[in-house]
Amino acid sequence: MGVSFGIAADTAQECADGLALLQQAVEVTVTLRPAQVGGSRWVARAIPTPKAPADSEGLTVER
Repeated sequence: MGVSFGIAADTAQECADGLALLQQAVEVTVTLRPAQVGGSRWVARAIPTPKAPADSEGLTVER
């Protein structure tokens, strides 16, 4: 199972702010933008953004 991050907040703005803080700390791809899930509960989800391999990492170049 892969890693995912979740943000839970009381308002849409708090949820968006939490997502922005996460994006400053870790390169992520947002999989669920802030969404209201019931009453005054908001959630957002993200996964780490896969890094492209460097020129010499994991690639075989045929000549």
